[in-house]
Amino acid sequence: MPQRSPISFQMATKNVLIVDGNKAMQNLRAGVLRSHGVQVHLAKSVTEAELLWVPDFFDLVLLDVRQRSKEAVAFWRTIRRQHPRQRISFLVGPPTYLSPTCVDEAIARDKAPEDWVQRLRLMAVA
Repeated sequence: MPQRSPISFQMATKNVLIVDGNKAMQNLRAGVLRSHGVQVHLAKSVTEAELLWVPDFFDLVLLDVRQRSKEAVAFWRTIRRQHPRQRISFLVGPPTYLSPTCVDEAIARDKAPEDWVQRLRLMAVA
């Protein structure tokens, strides 16, 4: 029988907001986080996320910038102005890939530059 600590306290709950229009991917990410004890809040659009987000509540915002990138960048800028310490990561690939930085030019293009596509192809062959 496992021993229990004589000190009992509630660990702080971590809150994450996932903003992703792809329901299947959103649910996959949410399931992984919830299995690690994270409280997950879901928004299917930036408009919905703007209603949910409040400063000092979310430990992390996961923001999909692949669709409706102008709205996503505007939301990111709003958060940065109102709460510069808010942690935000960008969903820019498969569920295992997060980017801690946002580059307006890359988001506006919504696709990788051709030389990167070629590099990725070469890496896959090697």
